[in-house]
Formats: sequence, C-alpha cells, structure tokens
Amino acid sequence: MKTKLVGLFSLFLLAITLQASAHSPVTVNEKLLKAFHDAFPQAKTVDWNESEDFYFVHFQENPSVVTEIEYDHDGNFIESERYYTDINLLPVHLKWEINKKYKDKKVFGITEVNSDAETSYYVKLEDNKEWLTVKGTAYGIDHVVEKFQKQQ
Repeated sequence: MKTKLVGLFSLFLLAITLQASAHSPVTVNEKLLKAFHDAFPQAKTVDWNESEDFYFVHFQENPSVVTEIEYDHDGNFIESERYYTDINLLPVHLKWEINKKYKDKKVFGITEVNSDAETSYYVKLEDNKEWLTVKGTAYGIDHVVEKFQKQQ
C-alpha cells in the first residue's frame, strides 16, 4: 500500500512539474533562433528547453529522424544526437560492416552522437535471442557496448 501511495505521489509531483515547465516559455536569443532556422528550415515540432548553462532543442526534419542539439547560452554548438531506425542513414562503411558482421540481426534503433571532436553511432541490434549495441566511428565498428539475453 505504501508503495502505491509513493508511486501516486511521485506521479502527482511529476505532473505538477511538467505543468509548471509548460507555462514558463524558454527565451532563446534571436541570433541563435535565426541561425537554427537557417540551418534547419524543414524542422518540425521544434521544442526548446533551457538548463542553467545550456539550451536544448528537439525537432524532426523528417518523420523518421528525431534530433536534439545542445547549445551554450552564447549560441555555440556543444553536441547533437539524432535518433533513427533506418540503416541507410549510416555512413556506407558502417552499413557494410554491420551487414557483414551482424547479418543475422535486425537494426532496432540508432543513436548518432556528434560533437566537435567526433561522431559516434550506437546501433542497437536484435534477434530472437539477444539485444546487442555496437559503437561505430569513422574507423568502423569500434566495440560491443552492451549485450543482453532476451527472456525465452
């Protein structure tokens, strides 16, 4: 009973927090907004959020790709992540290597992480027995990040 009450109370607090954040619009400087719209004129469902040090924007450029970009308060790019399931959006060398090494697995999802230093691709693969996440870079498949057995 206590667990249920704690769970309900947590949901109540979450709902209040979400409602409060929904009514406090983020003020993004005009220079950053213009740069964003110039770079991503096809962006849909654009949602800006702000933390103490950063702006975050979530959007879709097409129905199959969700993007999040992190900027500092001066409007400088920090990092981005793109989420998709289409293996054809990967660089050719990674697509080829995944199809060669993991031909018996299906791509479940891809997270592409971009920073000034590097671009990494975390590819979640699955078959009937397991989940597998591999990390790819400009040099190929780097290593297996995680591996989980599915319940039978």
